[in-house]
Amino acid sequence: MAVYGAFLRSAVFLVLVAVAFGSNGFPHLNDFLHTRSDVNVPSGYVSNRSEALRFRTRVDHLDVQNRATFEFDYVSNDAYYRPGGPIFIIVGGNNALNAYFIENGLFHDIARDEGAWLFSNEHRYYGRSSPVEDYSTPNMRFLSVEQALLDLIEWIDHLRRVVVGDPNAKVILHGLGYGGAVAIWARQRFPSLIDGAWGSTASVIARVNFREFGEDMGETIRVLGHDDCYGIVWRGFRTAENLVDAGLYQRLSEMFRTCVPLEAADPLTIETFFYGLKSSFEAEMYGQASPDSVGRMCEELMADPADTALEVLANFFERRYGSFDCLPFDFESNIASSMYEEVGAPNNAQFGIRQRLYQLCTEFGWFLTSSSGDSPFGTRITYRYFIDTCRAVFGEWIDQDVVYDGVRLTNLHFGADDPRVTNVVYVNAQFDPTRFVSITDYNNLQANAFVIDDAVVSLDWMPESVTDSADLQRVRREIVAYVRGWIDGGMIGTK
Repeated sequence: MAVYGAFLRSAVFLVLVAVAFGSNGFPHLNDFLHTRSDVNVPSGYVSNRSEALRFRTRVDHLDVQNRATFEFDYVSNDAYYRPGGPIFIIVGGNNALNAYFIENGLFHDIARDEGAWLFSNEHRYYGRSSPVEDYSTPNMRFLSVEQALLDLIEWIDHLRRVVVGDPNAKVILHGLGYGGAVAIWARQRFPSLIDGAWGSTASVIARVNFREFGEDMGETIRVLGHDDCYGIVWRGFRTAENLVDAGLYQRLSEMFRTCVPLEAADPLTIETFFYGLKSSFEAEMYGQASPDSVGRMCEELMADPADTALEVLANFFERRYGSFDCLPFDFESNIASSMYEEVGAPNNAQFGIRQRLYQLCTEFGWFLTSSSGDSPFGTRITYRYFIDTCRAVFGEWIDQDVVYDGVRLTNLHFGADDPRVTNVVYVNAQFDPTRFVSITDYNNLQANAFVIDDAVVSLDWMPESVTDSADLQRVRREIVAYVRGWIDGGMIGTK
């Protein structure tokens, strides 16, 4: 598990390095709004067991008069397939296609035992699978869950009839993060075609003001760290806010070496500053996928001999970013990574930054605010800040009504916390704040929800390890039982 922890830390901090954004190595606004589902893949992984293929489908499934088509990538691994066996699919999410998921992990191991043919698709607009010539705002209109679901279903029909040659093959889906949500929504919408779906940290509840994320981070600091640690963070952020209220912008700018000075005339940069500070704590707490990370962070903060909590925070950042000339926690720098419109730009093709933000602005929200006063991260990160970000990147047409309507429709289409779906499994981690936009308590026919005790990240999809907790082992056994039950068509006991 130490190896997995190392590449998890490396992958999470990939969004902080210069090559990703072309300029610097700091948390950017969009990097933590909703993480990519491939953050758990070892950097530089090279597939050597799967075949790369393409499938052609329509650009707009919802307009019968638009007959334009495009191709999306997918990979195939038939190493374990036995005639009559099921089709296992890792559903593409907000990242470029990576064969790692059909060559490693628990789903792969179940496929080996069950004689399944493994596939994975690339979600439209991500990686090379673009239905348009560029990602200018008008061309983003074909990016939606509804379009992606129809891509997926047409492709699955093709796999059953043409590739596998078994129109009655059982189809089991699995996905991580957003990909897990798409997998579960596909089972919900097309139960005659999808026999079961397992979502790891599947974010299925759209929400504009996701204040619970920061509030839960604070509780995690208390539980896995210390009350005194929580107090340091709380006082540090409140002191920074007091300096802003007193007009002492220069002092804050100097303490944190911001590239652009904080000033009253630029409130968006002030919010970006606070968001950058909070996001750095998030990376520190969850980057290694270990509860010990929080304890180590708190030990460092509590051992700092500085006179004030704000100085402790400044020292904390200096130890991490001291090699840089300054911290680009200004609004313009933080939206710059979303402004590239070229399909092949690394920010889009490799990291999906503009595309992810578009879906957040038009369908999901998940804005990681801190304005309620119930978290240690101050009160200056408001939902209006994120709406202003959407407007700055995609145009003035995106306003509060557009964002709220998109979230409302997503929840209306898929049921939010009352999905009324069968043959699905939701898995989350006890200390992962994204569980608040997933399902953690659900029991229906052939369906269940599990929360891994004492975990900060859901690692249910990984292969078994001798260092796995007893509860993670239990959840994996449950997953295997459900998947096999879906294949066999028998009843499965409840938890």
